[in-house]
Amino acid sequence: MSLENSLIELERFCAKAWRVYAKEDPLSSLSFNEFDYLRVIQDFSDGIRITDLAEEMKVTKPSASNMVARLQKKGLVQRVSCPEDGRSKRVVLTEKVIKDLSLEQEVYRKIAQAMNRNLGAEEARQLVYLLEKSLNN
Repeated sequence: MSLENSLIELERFCAKAWRVYAKEDPLSSLSFNEFDYLRVIQDFSDGIRITDLAEEMKVTKPSASNMVARLQKKGLVQRVSCPEDGRSKRVVLTEKVIKDLSLEQEVYRKIAQAMNRNLGAEEARQLVYLLEKSLNN
């Protein structure tokens, strides 16, 4: 099977898993960009400054600030005072989106478990290595 066909099969496998495990996907209305921002913010449990968020996303500070404003308007993030510098603000996820991201992570965990059932330990390590290598832009 070609890589292209394998990717089609993988997408279908994941779509089926979403139908089985995710009764609803509260994050499905988000754009890819919005979702990417939330995932980066999630990686910083104490929150992240707009400047650092812009650097992580490889965008300008005004672009990151506009996206945070949009996410804040949707109730997905909030700005809180920075403990080290009271003048600065950090962006953190709201409790609702933390729960939604956790539910989504659970679906991916189940997909990984299903795939691992068909692979040996070494094959699973190789798959992770090859995926990381191929997706490292």
